[in-house]
Amino acid sequence: MKIVKLTVLSLLAISLYSETEPLFQTGEKWYLSANSNKLSPTNSKVLYFMPTDAYHTYRARKFGDWDVFSIVDSRNIERLNKGDIIEIIDTKYNDKVLEVKLLSGFNKSKNFFIIKDDLERFYKLLEEDSYE
Repeated sequence: MKIVKLTVLSLLAISLYSETEPLFQTGEKWYLSANSNKLSPTNSKVLYFMPTDAYHTYRARKFGDWDVFSIVDSRNIERLNKGDIIEIIDTKYNDKVLEVKLLSGFNKSKNFFIIKDDLERFYKLLEEDSYE
C-alpha cells in the first residue's frame, strides 16, 4: 500500500512539474522597470558581456562567497537606464543566465547576458502593441 501511495505522489509531482510553463520564451521583450541610472555605479542595473561573469555573480549571490565566485571587471558590464528594452534570445547554465539582445540605448542590437533572478525582479514583460 505504501508503494502505491508513493507512486501516485511521484506521478502527481511529475505531472505538476511538467505542466508549468517556462517563465521566459525566446523572442519576448522585457523593459527595465526598476530605478536605474547608467551614470551611477551604485544605482544601476547591469547586463554582462560574458555568460560566465553572469553565472559567477549568480553563484556568489547564492552562496555569499564573493571572493571565490565573482570577479567581474566593471568594463565587462553594460549599465542600463530605466526603460531600456531587451529581447530574450537563449538560456545558459540550466536557465540561470539568459542571453538577451539590447533593443535600446547606446549599445543597441548587441547581445549581452543577464541573471534570470534579475530579470524576474527588475523587469516587466513588454506588451507587443506598446513596442516601437
